[in-house]
Amino acid sequence: MRATWLTSFTVVLAITACGGGSGPSDDTGDDTPPPRATWYQDVGPIVANHCMSCHRAGGIAPFPLTAYTDAYELADRMLDAVETNLMPPWDAEDSADCTPTRGWKDDPRLTSAEIDTLRTWIEDGKAEGTDATLPNPPTTDLVDATDILIPDHPYVTAGDQDEFMCFLMKPDFPEQVKFMTGIQVRPGNPKVVHHAVTAVIQPGADLDALVAEHGLGTAYQCQNPATTPGSYLLGVWTPGNQPVQTSTDLSVPILKGSAIVIQIHYHPANQVNEPDATSIDLRLSDVWPQKFYTYGAWGNEFLAPELLPDPDDRFGVEFRIPANDADHAEHMRVTVDTGSLPGAPLFAAYPHMHYIGVGLQVKVERANPLPNEPASECLVNVPKWNFDWQRSYQYNAAFADMPTVHTGDILDIKCSYDNTLDNPFVQRALDDAGLTQPIDVVLGEQTLDEMCLGIFGITFDAPPPPGAGKPLPPMPQLPESMTRALTVLSEQ
Repeated sequence: MRATWLTSFTVVLAITACGGGSGPSDDTGDDTPPPRATWYQDVGPIVANHCMSCHRAGGIAPFPLTAYTDAYELADRMLDAVETNLMPPWDAEDSADCTPTRGWKDDPRLTSAEIDTLRTWIEDGKAEGTDATLPNPPTTDLVDATDILIPDHPYVTAGDQDEFMCFLMKPDFPEQVKFMTGIQVRPGNPKVVHHAVTAVIQPGADLDALVAEHGLGTAYQCQNPATTPGSYLLGVWTPGNQPVQTSTDLSVPILKGSAIVIQIHYHPANQVNEPDATSIDLRLSDVWPQKFYTYGAWGNEFLAPELLPDPDDRFGVEFRIPANDADHAEHMRVTVDTGSLPGAPLFAAYPHMHYIGVGLQVKVERANPLPNEPASECLVNVPKWNFDWQRSYQYNAAFADMPTVHTGDILDIKCSYDNTLDNPFVQRALDDAGLTQPIDVVLGEQTLDEMCLGIFGITFDAPPPPGAGKPLPPMPQLPESMTRALTVLSEQ
């Protein structure tokens, strides 16, 4: 997904009334009561923890908020952005019909008390306070990365069409197995990198054949990288995504000699001859975990009975978002098959759509709920989809308390769309395609197509260490229904 950052925020800033006066002043008068909040003592630490990782020199935000003078001028806009949940970017919110029963890890949104502090600071004149060192902002880099995989040869995009290219790269370690507890994809050229899918291909004849045909570190045209026998997903990267990090209790095994394959969807948008060398940062551990994880996906249905009818269907049930329709919905109901796994505890949710989307929710309806499980619950809800700020949301729950899906359960997936010029992302998509008016949009992988997809991190028990000289048992092969949704239209 092409990384054009903060479109929505920029629009809001342009139309929000400016506040804060012409600048800070030290002339408070002798009778002015002391301020209840100051920048250095109260507000600056809040802004550092929630805003400065993007709002800094060289950051992806359109302006910095690292200095008192920056915050003074933009104080009213900051308050409006946090009160309306526009900032910090976090799309997983609650609504009347879909509220997840668990909270989320690393939720960057301000607390009510922090918003009150910002409001009080503004009301009392935005005092500077006593000069002090502010906390270091959270980093968007992967902390303590142990391996950095970079293609040997950049790929140069054509400039006039979407492309799906893969790179094979091998981490180098002497141990028989390492355990991945962190991954971050770093696009080399954000102008053309639309999204990336990463997977492990275990050593064997299939990997040997791929290396013999394509080499290491060189781009080749490919489909879903998780379809190679013996492979399993590491994750999906999209614009705005933070590094995926876990404790040493939950990790992905990577055998010695395995390859990491990254499939990059290039959306050049008429950016001709743009080179890209997207890299992967990994954090590998020697600690044997309690649980392994991988990713599965449900949704992207284009046929009945999984795809339900809607009023805009013409010739039977179809996935089609009509041009100039501001309130279109697609609704899918998918039966879960967990294969050899007795159940699939979910540690993370990753909703995904393209430019036209405005909302997505996934619920589970359990066929035979366990005593501690509700018959139905909301797994993830994104009522205000923002294409530029997609991320993986990890449930703030212990292993025993994670939501679980079982064979026979129904995943109810609803996606809403606005295919009009009132949607700024539609305007961006049309500009990229050289169009001026909306067109009918269908399900597909191209950027001007759409998706309706729930990707989930799936955990399962790690086997005990096999002992010296014995091979690690193979990762469970996920059922085709868990991976098919990532390869849209393969049956059409």
